[in-house]
Amino acid sequence: MWKVLSAAILLTVAVRLAAGASTSDELQRATQQLMDAAAPGERAVWEHWTDPTLTYVSEDNEVKDRGHLLAELTPLPPGYSGWITVAEFRCRDFGAFAVTTYVLDEHESVEGQALRTRYRGSDTWRRTGTGWRVVAMQVYAIPQDPPADSAAHAALADYQGVYSLSEHTRQVVRVAGDHLLAERAGRAPQPLLRESGDVFFTPGRPRTRRIFRRGGDGAVLGFADRREGSDLSWEKVSAEVPAP
Repeated sequence: MWKVLSAAILLTVAVRLAAGASTSDELQRATQQLMDAAAPGERAVWEHWTDPTLTYVSEDNEVKDRGHLLAELTPLPPGYSGWITVAEFRCRDFGAFAVTTYVLDEHESVEGQALRTRYRGSDTWRRTGTGWRVVAMQVYAIPQDPPADSAAHAALADYQGVYSLSEHTRQVVRVAGDHLLAERAGRAPQPLLRESGDVFFTPGRPRTRRIFRRGGDGAVLGFADRREGSDLSWEKVSAEVPAP
């Protein structure tokens, strides 16, 4: 009796796993077909796989319905070309619906110059009588570090000093070879690389910038710690830095 029950349970689990794998394969193929149809503006592919109730949220935070999205789906203009590869695909099949997430690796050529951008996509699919149809799509750009200005190592000493956020919080910025190092009590030091002019970034944290401010005489007065368009203002209180 127990052997029969165990066999039945194992068979059920195997069937569910196979169904989940099948759904994942099918939706990954469908997602790649959608991406392949984007550059040439092949609306028929999008009309096939998208549900009439589709809600699409773009990387620019625009919310669009299916009609709006299809109307914007046109071939790339002359001088432009590219392709998108779907990678790191994951799928959870819940029977009546499925949820997927993946990375879109976009390669684009603009007037002979190459661009590469990566996005994270997350979709919700509904099982219908005619097959799977996507009802919700959300895309956001994966932030990337900008290129460092390797030729601009001069005058790093201008930024060296002690900076204050408040009477309770201070940090030290010192020169460390060809870059700056920001040190704050209780935290790991952060390297600061010059992006351009007085703008610096920390590798691995592309959503933030340090924008140093200068006075009329050219002296550095402080910096703005910019995060998602909002600034924390730090004031320079000393040009002397403590020993490491």
